[in-house]
Amino acid sequence: MSRDRIEAKTLRRLFRRMGPHLRKWRGRLALAGLAMVGVALAEVARPWPLKIVFDGLLIPQDDPDAVTGWLTGLFGSGDGLLAATAIGLLLIALVGGAAGFVQAYLIAAVGQKVVAAIRLDLYRHIHRLSHSFHDTASTGDIIARLTGDVRMMRDLLIDAVVFFAARILVIGVTIGVMLWMDWRLTLAALTILPPLWLLTRHFGTRIKGAARKQRRKEGKIAVVMTEGISAINVVKGFAREAFEEERFSRQNGASAEAGVRATRLAAHMDRITQVLLAGGTALVLWYGVTRVRAGAITPGDLLVFTAYLSTLYKPVRKMASMTARVAKASASGERLLEIFDLKPGVEDRPGASTAPRLTGQIALRDVCFAYPGDGVPVLSDADLTIRPGETVALIGESGAGKSSVAKLLMRFYDPDRGRVSIDGHDIRDFTLESLRGNIAVVLQEAVLFGSTIRENIAYGRDGASEDQIIEAARAAGAERFIAALPQGFDTVLGERGETVSGGQRQRIAIARAMLRDAPILILDEPLTGLDRATAQALMGELRRASEGRTTLLIAHDPLSLQLADRVVWLENGRFTELQCSDMGVPA
Repeated sequence: MSRDRIEAKTLRRLFRRMGPHLRKWRGRLALAGLAMVGVALAEVARPWPLKIVFDGLLIPQDDPDAVTGWLTGLFGSGDGLLAATAIGLLLIALVGGAAGFVQAYLIAAVGQKVVAAIRLDLYRHIHRLSHSFHDTASTGDIIARLTGDVRMMRDLLIDAVVFFAARILVIGVTIGVMLWMDWRLTLAALTILPPLWLLTRHFGTRIKGAARKQRRKEGKIAVVMTEGISAINVVKGFAREAFEEERFSRQNGASAEAGVRATRLAAHMDRITQVLLAGGTALVLWYGVTRVRAGAITPGDLLVFTAYLSTLYKPVRKMASMTARVAKASASGERLLEIFDLKPGVEDRPGASTAPRLTGQIALRDVCFAYPGDGVPVLSDADLTIRPGETVALIGESGAGKSSVAKLLMRFYDPDRGRVSIDGHDIRDFTLESLRGNIAVVLQEAVLFGSTIRENIAYGRDGASEDQIIEAARAAGAERFIAALPQGFDTVLGERGETVSGGQRQRIAIARAMLRDAPILILDEPLTGLDRATAQALMGELRRASEGRTTLLIAHDPLSLQLADRVVWLENGRFTELQCSDMGVPA
């Protein structure tokens, strides 16, 4: 398949995927279309007052055209005609300006709305993609697509469509009037269009390639920025600021180089376009003077025709320049389609039911699982049972697959073979939302958001009341330190909760899990990274959080194992039950 056909197919896919966002704004776009017609008519009418002045006042013609003859008969050939012409010129400018304002405002407003809708659509789609995507995707590159690439869709879906429609309308009407005035001169003016089309096609393809490369480089810049800023403690701790600056500088320079190439190509195209248009103008001028000398047209006709030539060539030149913008936007659109084309690997089964409040009887039967693309089995014919209300600690070497069990339970992944069930039901028979609504999680790193403490705790349950939030904070031992903060529950946390200590972050996370009041609780190494005193202080809150709930505790430290009713060792993809005494933990 040729490159042109591939690019055309890509554009069609883009419009099919993102075009529906325009339907909501059909009324405004229709009004903008009417304004566009007004702008086009004003463009076409603008040269005529000059012709009337030239042929009616400066060099009166014995046989003027119908418009000039009618106005001369109405206003005379003196100051009245001059005043009418000046007023007409002003009215044309006012109508064209008003129509241009309406068109620009409506297009800008709709463009912003459509970009926001596409960004929301992409953000929603990314959230619904399976965990396998998020395990490998770069946060920085995703952000680059959500911001810069989405913003370019306005150029492609709205600005370019309106731009080309408006220019084609102006060009069509202008050519019609020029043919009516003198078809020979019109054909001379149109001789440059075929080479101009070939020029645009040639440079457009090259500009798109350069733009595609630049967007990839900008995605890598976002990756480097995200990593360097999110890991600032590590960067400073190892005094690697200079290294990060150099890493960023390399990617930044590569992006700038790709951008310069795209700009250089666009400048070359514009330069050659100007030369072609100048050649067309010279040809029309030479032939037009010849026609005036032969008496075929009047000097006013040539003047107006030359003005129309500018009206014709100006949009043609801008259309050639717009091709570069479309090429860049198309490259961004391809990057968005790469995400939109991805399908979640884990979805609701057809006919999946809403899970009721479960009791928490968990069973893994003959479960085999390997991460996609890895091939190394994490679980091999593994069997495990956890009774309702029981706390089972899962231990093993690093990388043995402990956290994978939790991911299977929450259906971040599905097993390759075997069955994970709760209360005797295969969890794949439940909708994802209702299944995960029965599970609360406290992770090794307490993930908090840059919002108030109240909002972070309330994240565990939609519509939680103030009393429920405070009670959850009290149960997690967080109420005292929250009350000591200047704004209490309204204190805004820094990104990832960095403005409070590790123990305080974990207490907020525990409060969030307790507020959820789910029958199943997953504790994924909740004490890792905390000093012993803080870890000891959290034991009571963790015990309260697990009380009455089926709890899967992923751990390796003896302290947290005190919470367990049973300890299970995971090795070579299988579970082996241990006695607490084997681990040196009081029974």
